[in-house]
Amino acid sequence: MSNFFTRYAIPLILSQICIVTLLLHPHSNLWLAYDRDLVGNGEIWRLFSANLVHLGTWHTLLNLTSLWFISWIFRALLSRNDWLWWFLITFICNILAMHLWTPNIQNYVGMSGALYALIAACAVAELRLGVKISGILLVIVAVKIFAPHILGIESEYDQWLGGKVIEESHIIGFVEGLILGLLWPKSRLKKPALAKSLHIEKQQDH
Repeated sequence: MSNFFTRYAIPLILSQICIVTLLLHPHSNLWLAYDRDLVGNGEIWRLFSANLVHLGTWHTLLNLTSLWFISWIFRALLSRNDWLWWFLITFICNILAMHLWTPNIQNYVGMSGALYALIAACAVAELRLGVKISGILLVIVAVKIFAPHILGIESEYDQWLGGKVIEESHIIGFVEGLILGLLWPKSRLKKPALAKSLHIEKQQDH
């Protein structure tokens, strides 16, 4: 049991915080959600804390499920310290990028943009390690993000999530993840994780 807590300390802590903020909803959102005007007035903690509050129960559960999926599938890819860096980078940079480049977005909650960044970064990193199946995952995620914009499909999640899905955060997160996965030093990537998690042997180049 202690080994489990050691391996998954980061998602465990994040999950506990998100559950607490959900129980305190909507008051927690007043203090932690991203608000463009309030950030401009100096409340810069919201560039991080907005990841920890959500629209409601379904939004929280969806994000936490994705968080645990990524943490389980790719756990062996990085050391715990590097995982901490990846979470900090993706959480902060996703919302900071929205603040700088999407002036039409006034409010934001949730970690979905950061989660798209993490899964894209993991897939790219594993491609660099020779795991070709990660390329398939990357394509699937890209189609999921970009197809609605290309085809003009409206989001089906807004109603049951309790608010509008900010698709821009997903696009920014995906691009952010591509950059992180490409630029992260290869020497700090521990070992391929996706193929092992799915019980697939890594394909070797001959």
